[in-house]
Amino acid sequence: MIPHGLFAVNKPIGLLSVTILNKIKRLYRTQLKDLAISQKNKLKLGHGGTLDPLASGVLVIGVNDGCKRLQDYIKCKKIYEAVGMFGFATDTYDSEGKVIAIGPTEHITKEDISQLLTKFIGDIMQVPPMYSALRIDGRRLYDYARKGLSLPRNIQARSIRIDSLSLLDFTTNHNFQIPKTDITITDKNNHVENINQASYPIFKIRVECGSGTYIRSLIHDIGKELGSAAHVVELKRLQQGNFILKKNTLEWNDCLILNNIFEALR
Repeated sequence: MIPHGLFAVNKPIGLLSVTILNKIKRLYRTQLKDLAISQKNKLKLGHGGTLDPLASGVLVIGVNDGCKRLQDYIKCKKIYEAVGMFGFATDTYDSEGKVIAIGPTEHITKEDISQLLTKFIGDIMQVPPMYSALRIDGRRLYDYARKGLSLPRNIQARSIRIDSLSLLDFTTNHNFQIPKTDITITDKNNHVENINQASYPIFKIRVECGSGTYIRSLIHDIGKELGSAAHVVELKRLQQGNFILKKNTLEWNDCLILNNIFEALR
């Protein structure tokens, strides 16, 4: 019988959090069948907070009775590293969305960013992104967005806490692609500029925060505060509670062997 408890996996980029759970369920059923072990006991799985498909890093998973403890990991301290690109805002606040605004970047300096980040430390108000799993009148926000439905009311800002926020890098020397867009920009003489020939800077931040914090919203807000626009191009969760990436987490390939999950649960 599979043990009860918690373990954490390093979620790869491109997989949904729920896809991770479904793959483990199928693995459980298949491997127990191959071993001719009874499957009469149902397997219950849950995770302690969704990671976007674009994101990677620590995803805490509860197994059977361990699911009762997942709420503690939704509310616990988390640490992220994120990379944002200046110049473009998207409807999803990340590189998978549609460009909704383009902003200037020539005026932004490393010192400007470092100084601004102090404004976001402590207890602040934050508006969650439209593409999120929050519910209004029983329907998730991303469902409204994907179906083009009008919200019954505006998304309300929520109180969150950011304990630490630091700038790790600011450069135009990178390999991230700018998002595709039909929006055009013009210079002061109304000449159309080629956005593909411009160098759009990226910035990397480290965030230590409490529950309910959306890093996509943080990056988006930083772009607006600096008189530009920004979206997430890379996001990694380094820590969630007592689970620390590469220290006590399983790599996804290791999860393909059920005994590795058993050992992690023990």
